[in-house]
Amino acid sequence: MKILWKARMPPTSLQFYEFANFRLSLTQKVLLRDGKPVPLTPKVFDTLVLFLENEGRLLEKNELLLRIWQDHFVDEGNLASNIKVLRRALGDDAGKPRFIETVPRRGYRFIAEVRTSVENNSSNGGRARAFPQPEGQNFVDLFRRFLLPGVCIFILGMTLLGFWFAMRNFQRPVAPVLSGPFSAEKLSTNGKVLSAVISPDGKNVFYTDKSGDNKQSVWLRQLESAVNVQIIPPTDDIYYGLALSPDGNFLYFVRRPKSFEGQGDIYRVSIFGGIPVKIVSETQGSVDVSADGEKIAFRRCYYRDDDFCSLWMADALDGKNEIKLASRPRPIRIGDSRFSPDGRSVAFTVGQSENAATEFGLAEVDVASGAEHFLTAQKFFDIKHFAWLPDGGGLFLTASQIPNKSFRIWQVSRATGEAQPLTNDSESYSVMSLDKTASRLISTQVKQDFHLQLFDLDNLAVTKVVADATQVTFAPNGKIIYSSWMTGNDEIWSVNLDGSGKQQLTNNAADDRFPVVSADNNYVFFSSNRTGESHIWRMNMDGSDQIQITHKDGGFPFSVSADGKRVYYHHGLSRTLWRVSTAGGDEQLVYGKKENYFGISPDGEQVAFFDDQRDRKALSIMRINDKSIVKSYYLPNGNAKVSEIAWLPDGTGIAYILARPDVENNSLWVQSFDSLTPKLLTELGGEEINSLAFSPDRNHFAIAQGGWRHDAVLITGLK
Repeated sequence: MKILWKARMPPTSLQFYEFANFRLSLTQKVLLRDGKPVPLTPKVFDTLVLFLENEGRLLEKNELLLRIWQDHFVDEGNLASNIKVLRRALGDDAGKPRFIETVPRRGYRFIAEVRTSVENNSSNGGRARAFPQPEGQNFVDLFRRFLLPGVCIFILGMTLLGFWFAMRNFQRPVAPVLSGPFSAEKLSTNGKVLSAVISPDGKNVFYTDKSGDNKQSVWLRQLESAVNVQIIPPTDDIYYGLALSPDGNFLYFVRRPKSFEGQGDIYRVSIFGGIPVKIVSETQGSVDVSADGEKIAFRRCYYRDDDFCSLWMADALDGKNEIKLASRPRPIRIGDSRFSPDGRSVAFTVGQSENAATEFGLAEVDVASGAEHFLTAQKFFDIKHFAWLPDGGGLFLTASQIPNKSFRIWQVSRATGEAQPLTNDSESYSVMSLDKTASRLISTQVKQDFHLQLFDLDNLAVTKVVADATQVTFAPNGKIIYSSWMTGNDEIWSVNLDGSGKQQLTNNAADDRFPVVSADNNYVFFSSNRTGESHIWRMNMDGSDQIQITHKDGGFPFSVSADGKRVYYHHGLSRTLWRVSTAGGDEQLVYGKKENYFGISPDGEQVAFFDDQRDRKALSIMRINDKSIVKSYYLPNGNAKVSEIAWLPDGTGIAYILARPDVENNSLWVQSFDSLTPKLLTELGGEEINSLAFSPDRNHFAIAQGGWRHDAVLITGLK
């Protein structure tokens, strides 16, 4: 059923809305705070007008969506983002609102007192002013009676002619890929194409491929003949972004050695082959070349508190004349960047998704002045890549918006800031590259492929894949509780050791992950971003009675105290150690140093983590009540990276997984407290491991292991 509202007729005189120290002009479409303009995008302005027109009345979400976006289909994420931007502009706090009150699961209400003021459309404060009658009044009357109609007809004719030309040009889309029906042709099926870029003429695709021996190489594919030619032979290096010079003759890319943990370097090579030349050191992610071929844009991330990530520009030929264009403090991350078609600015993605919040945006910096602004008020969970349309009037981007975890292809208008999804299939897209006419688009489709593997500790050769899973834990009664993406987003499930009795415990459009179970087997605690950022929730073992128990920054739980009174969790932003009452509301900092992995002892008195001691990585055990280090053990391999940690159920030792990226191998080690050195338990192969847990009887352990599949697709229509 379509709902219609009777629109208010615009007043014949200027009308203003006033509230607190704000004044909004309907005719000038401007909001003033203490007489100074407050910048608002058109949709945010329209949202505020709706609130002011309906002061004190609850506006349902559906009503807001229909009235603001009218015939355009958008989800509630757009509305939530609009409200968030508006609150920020007004200096409002969602927790203690002065202006916009949230009515859970229903909508919003404007709660401040609103006043209206009316002034006549004159420069005299609304008072009529008499003007003396000029000489030559007869001529004026003659002009009004005979000449004015002809002038009006001429102006009307020219306007209609201009409108006809505008419509004619409008009907010729600047992006032909938008005018055809959706069509996607797979260019790879091995799941190992991590990056791809299309040539300016749309005839070739350059891509990276991971061969059977896990070495990466760079290839050229001729789209018409489907012939593939290797440009750079396989090496142990890891490749990131690819970019082409405007003439299509040179390929730029970022790569680093597999065993090196730092940032990569930018290289330049002819598309006909040859030795790549390094032109810029210490960069990360993608690289882009300006339309005139003179400059490159790239980013550096040193992850410092004052300069977490920064955006840079340099000469494209040799990397000289570096200039820092923008930077952000922790935890704000700068991602993909692209020169505008005229070369005057660089657009870049910026934000944070550490706590699974929708706080990633698309900004632009002026190369000459350094001035920055956001290209759209729309915020996302994350933006992978984007590309400018040839005329600079908009962009395509691949982005995810909570609660939809899939990365869709979106279009953003530069003029209005409107963001609209172009794809609604189940695929998740990452890489984004357009040819110079925007007739063809190259992207990569990404799928996660992680499995719950169960090992018998008495016979480690006996393994069993129980389910698709991203995290796993054991309940005290021996059941396995895990999160799985099999429904399209992470949900919490339970299953018996033999794979029987599978049961879905949560069903929500957001992600429910990191389950842990209380010692009395009554509750499952988990992380969910259904409120817009990751918080800790509690539910019964059958999935009923789901209750949010953190309300500040939240995070990711990993342990419940033996007495069942506290849940320990990783802070959503700082990755420090926190705990909260299982009843909720009592969030406390336990240990203020950032660590990637924490493990709480079964008795809840000690915490284990990894730190650097004398240039060597060590496993340290700290007493929680006085923060004193009880024991430290050096790891067997200083070059390996720790990927998971778990206390043994009887508290006699700690198990952890070491990953060696240079040889792509994971190994499980156990550090017993009655020994000075750890013991290798088993090798676990080269695939990524997300989770490790031991059964209460110590007869089994489980891991969530797998990886991500990336395949290139050629898209020729997005209609």
